[in-house]
Amino acid sequence: MRLDLPAGYVARPYGGRADHALMAALKTAAERDEPDAELSTAEQFDASYPHLERCDLSRDVAIVETTGGEPAAYLRTGWDLAGDDSRVWFVILAVHPDHRSPELLAALVSGWEAHVDLIEPDDGRPSQLRAWAPHPGIGGSAAGVAAALERAGFTATRFSASLDRPHLHDIPDYALPDGVEMRPVEPHHLRQIWATHHEAFRGQPDFVETDESEFESFLADPLRDETLWKIAWAGAGPDAQVVGQVKSYINAEENRLSGRLRGYTEHISTTLGWRGRGIARALIVASLHELRARGMTEAALGADTDNPQAFDLYRMLGYEVIAYQAQYDKPRGQVSIVS
Repeated sequence: MRLDLPAGYVARPYGGRADHALMAALKTAAERDEPDAELSTAEQFDASYPHLERCDLSRDVAIVETTGGEPAAYLRTGWDLAGDDSRVWFVILAVHPDHRSPELLAALVSGWEAHVDLIEPDDGRPSQLRAWAPHPGIGGSAAGVAAALERAGFTATRFSASLDRPHLHDIPDYALPDGVEMRPVEPHHLRQIWATHHEAFRGQPDFVETDESEFESFLADPLRDETLWKIAWAGAGPDAQVVGQVKSYINAEENRLSGRLRGYTEHISTTLGWRGRGIARALIVASLHELRARGMTEAALGADTDNPQAFDLYRMLGYEVIAYQAQYDKPRGQVSIVS
């Protein structure tokens, strides 16, 4: 990836596993001033990068450093197919706070666009560009990466929120509906749990098909801990099906460095046909009780603000909005922006 950078900066190719600690540190630093900041680790990069599809790591990743060798940013691009069969080129962009000048941000965004121009297959498929950035929310003024995207012609099309339950007192109790029960996770359950969660989001505007590499990445996740998960089942024997799930996790290293005792009640879904029966509500409160039993004092999750039913549920259960993120889209050719 060739980037036309301001004076004082140079770009180099991805160096493989040896770069993962540097990239994790950049990602952590890039998010440190956000109230929902999470710690990234080299182990997470080790687990995910070998399984990336539709991304040529030797071509589609750039590490940006100062001429003195100080890490400043990294970016990675790849693509997915949207529900309308258009190609969505996305970018993961992490810029250290000390290097967020408008000039460098503009160079990174324009360099990514130019790179996509060079590698876009000549297959007639419509395509668009997509990026994500912290944002103050609908009606707020963009800054940093978000402002750079807007200056480059990107439009915020969707918003998500990070929510935190600042304490684990007064957790309510809600029962699962008749015929539904929680069961411990066994190894042979993992594929069904993973596939059912993915299928639950079919039909959403940002839904993309999955593949075996994503299942392998799911298995390799260093934060995966099935003993924290709350999985709801209906039926018995070979006909049993997963109808809802919350796959919580605890990042012990993040808690050690931050001084927090936070768990994450994430990867929440209810199977189509079982919604509206209180399954997600019962699983979330069971997860909160589990986190408290493990010594946690707060819980966090991410939510799509375009899903008011889920958003209202989380707030009813004591979660509070602490940060927003915007999805930015830019059409290429005649393709319409996904909204």
